[in-house]
Amino acid sequence: DVVGIVNMAADFSPAMDDREAGGLHTRFANWMADLPSNLHTAPLKDLAIPGTHDSFSFYLDKTSDIDPGEPPEIKAAVMIMGQAGKDLVYRWSVTQDICFMEQLNDGVRYFDFRVAGRKSDSSLYFVHGLYGSKVEKALIEIAQYLNTHPKEVVLLDFNHFYSMVDFHHERLIAILKEMFGPKLCPRMDPADVTLATLWERGQQVIVFYHNSVADRHINLWTGEAVVAPWANTPEIPKLVEFLNTEVRVETKFYVSQAVLTPTAGTILSNLNGSLKEVLATPAMPHILKWLNGRRPGSGAQGVNIVIADFVDLAEFLPAVVNLNYKETL
Repeated sequence: DVVGIVNMAADFSPAMDDREAGGLHTRFANWMADLPSNLHTAPLKDLAIPGTHDSFSFYLDKTSDIDPGEPPEIKAAVMIMGQAGKDLVYRWSVTQDICFMEQLNDGVRYFDFRVAGRKSDSSLYFVHGLYGSKVEKALIEIAQYLNTHPKEVVLLDFNHFYSMVDFHHERLIAILKEMFGPKLCPRMDPADVTLATLWERGQQVIVFYHNSVADRHINLWTGEAVVAPWANTPEIPKLVEFLNTEVRVETKFYVSQAVLTPTAGTILSNLNGSLKEVLATPAMPHILKWLNGRRPGSGAQGVNIVIADFVDLAEFLPAVVNLNYKETL
C-alpha cells in the first residue's frame, strides 16, 4: 500500500531512521505538531529547535557586487582579482545547499537573515559575501509552507542590515506584514510563548528585528529577545569548548551557533577550497557528539535553538529535533 507507506514516513517517529523512512524528506515536515502533548505548553524557548546559519546562502549571485558588509580588504582583493575573486568569495560564503522549502520539510524552524539595499534598484536582498535573492521572493516560500502546515512555527532572525536607511526598513517591515499578516506573533514575555498559545491564536511567525525601528511595531520582537553568542573560530576544539562552556540566558530565546568561521589565513591556505569542504564537513561529527550530551530547556546542558552550516550533512536536523524526546521538561 503505497499511500500507507508514504503516510507512515511522513509521520514523525523519533525512533525511525532514514532506511525506515524510505529516504523521504517529509519526515520532519510537521515535527512541532507531532510533539507529545506535554510539550505543547512548554515555552518555545525551552524546546530544541534546529536552525540554519545564513539560511538563504544556497543562492548567491556570483556576478553580483560584493556585499556592503564585507571588510575593505575583501573588496580590494576582488577589484584586483575580478571574477576569480568573486568565485573565491562565493565558495567561502555559501553555508547551505538546500532551499527554504527543503529546509522546512527537513525540520528547520529558525532562519538567520542578513539584508542589504542596493544602489542599482530599490529592492532588498539577502546577502552573505555576495548578493542573493530578493527578500520578498524568498519569503514567499516560507509563507506558502506555513499555509499548508498550520501547526508549524518559524523564527525569522533579521540580525544584520547593510546600506539600509529608514525607508528600506519600513519597506522590509511592510513586506513582512504583507507576507505573514495575522500569523505574526506580537512581542511578549518569551516564557508565555508556547505552541498551544500560538495554535489557539493562529500565529506561526516570530520575527526578531535587530534595529531600533522595530520598537514602533508591536508585531516585531527586538534583538534583545534573542541571544546568539558566536565562537568566531576556524578551529574545532575551540568551537566545542565554546559550546560546552556557554552559559545560557534562561529568560530569552537562545541560539547555539555550531559554526566555524574562516579567517583570512584559512582562506589563503585553501584558495581552491570551500567553507563546506574545509570547515563544515570536518566539524559535523564533533557537533553531533556535542549535541548528544544536550537536552532542551535551561540549566546545565540546556539548549534552545541550534544552528549549523550545511544542515543536510549527516543527521544534524534529526539530532536536534530528537532532543525533545530525551526527557520530559
